[in-house]
Amino acid sequence: MTEALNTLTSLDWRSANGALVAAAAAATGIYVANRLLTPEDKEAEKFKKLNKLPSPPGALPIIGHLFSVGKSPHIKFSEWSKTLGPIYSVKMGSSRTWVIHNSPEVIREILDRRGATYSDRMSWDVLDAASANGIMWGLAQNGPYLRMWRKHTNNTISKSKLEKEYSQVFITQSKQLLLNLLEKGNEPEGINPSDEMYLYSVEPSVVSHSKSSTSSLPVQINLMSSILFNKTFTKDDPDFKAMIQIAVEFLQILSDVTMELFPFLSPFLRSQVHNARLLQLEVQKVFGKYVEEVRQARKDGNERNCACNEYLKAQETDNENGLMEDIAIYNSCGGLIFAGKFSHLPHIFNFTSATPLTPFLSPGIDTSSIVLLNGISILASHPNIQERAFAEIKDNIGLDRLPRDTDEGRLPYTRAILTEILRFRPPLWLGVPHSNTKDEEYEGYHIPAKSAHVINSYAIHFNPEIYPDPYTFKPERHLEEDVGNIRQHYAFGAGRRICPGSFLAEKSVFILILRIVQVFRIEPPLDAQGNPVEVPLPDVTVTQPGMPNFKVRFVPRHDDVKSMCRDD
Repeated sequence: MTEALNTLTSLDWRSANGALVAAAAAATGIYVANRLLTPEDKEAEKFKKLNKLPSPPGALPIIGHLFSVGKSPHIKFSEWSKTLGPIYSVKMGSSRTWVIHNSPEVIREILDRRGATYSDRMSWDVLDAASANGIMWGLAQNGPYLRMWRKHTNNTISKSKLEKEYSQVFITQSKQLLLNLLEKGNEPEGINPSDEMYLYSVEPSVVSHSKSSTSSLPVQINLMSSILFNKTFTKDDPDFKAMIQIAVEFLQILSDVTMELFPFLSPFLRSQVHNARLLQLEVQKVFGKYVEEVRQARKDGNERNCACNEYLKAQETDNENGLMEDIAIYNSCGGLIFAGKFSHLPHIFNFTSATPLTPFLSPGIDTSSIVLLNGISILASHPNIQERAFAEIKDNIGLDRLPRDTDEGRLPYTRAILTEILRFRPPLWLGVPHSNTKDEEYEGYHIPAKSAHVINSYAIHFNPEIYPDPYTFKPERHLEEDVGNIRQHYAFGAGRRICPGSFLAEKSVFILILRIVQVFRIEPPLDAQGNPVEVPLPDVTVTQPGMPNFKVRFVPRHDDVKSMCRDD
């Protein structure tokens, strides 16, 4: 290329022959230059010609739109989508572009159909250290390691596996919850149902001691530990408290996303990386103990029927390129204990928040229990819906036994209640961000590589064109004939990063709601004069519309609850 330019400058432009030669040389130079462009150069040139995604006004230097989104980013994003369209970009800090997805069509085309490109995760130094560079596979980058662990996890906690091998776990844990509610749930002042879902307060200061009002461990955590290790915990178990401490420390370390938003500050925040590495060592220590117990049982000929045992089998027979090392199993089991419970988007949009949520761990509020608590608060405000579900259960199951998971097909309205809970008040409005590995084009717009892609389920779940009368809780909407043409909710994400435990989460909550409605009426508490006190709905304005602090009464429908649980 340089020689061609030198030739052009040395020509005698005064001669006709020189002019002809110059023209030929110029054409040759253009041809050579085009040939010398790498495919990457040509690709870059193509994207330069595309339009940028629309973006709302008000972005400030360095901080971008952080102050513009306010305390309800999902609502602000929905407002912006009405003028900018279903897909647009915002700037969060000084690093990457954030792309907001506000319609099923956009999600289906980008995250579902182009999943090979849009299945990465965001990464920064603290996150890498805490997850052992993505060995905790929920935080892993897209690649062979992630695909391998998703395959094994999907096989281990698949629908058929749960139904065939772990159905007793759901029966045992839900039965214990019913007995707890029967014991103290009918007091006039009501009880806080979260006391029966969690062992510990959501405040880190009380992690080291149990709540005095709690008579059992959180149903959801014991469900997962039973499936993973064939083990449950007592409320004073030091190992359980160690797991909780890990969750809290993950919150403390990962809640500060300064490195992600302002990477130029990373040299000043190295202590956070050090603390994250120490936390990862604690993950290996605590969860490695239970993995090794399962391994020893295998050696002794006493194999446990649990998911961890399946992982160890795979390690022996299917160790793909050495990707199933012990540290990987420790982290995967640890991650699954909290999976779903800790799949929340960090609340980084509220830049002034002191306690943003973490990408994988949060302080003890798990997704399944949030859905259950939301359902309880909603049903307390809708007695007619409770009665319709009870009538369905009574007509199809009867009152001489507790319902089981195998009864689901005969209870479409009760199942629709769960689906509507997940639409009306999902555990979070903004999905955990995906990231794309390369530059992409969509509808004439350029999507830069390594952008963060966020599903705004609020914009979809409350779109009246998709869900007529969206602010009304209506389970029957999911029984309509044309419902098959609509994806019913985005509570568990989309694309290849969709929660692999979504079936487990839905199954566990469905069984609990089903059994609670069969044996109890969920009613408001009473004040000193005996008047009902209104139970508020979960706050739609917060990014995680959970209701950990409210009271209801669980009024037995009949006198046979104890005997039903005993005979179950």
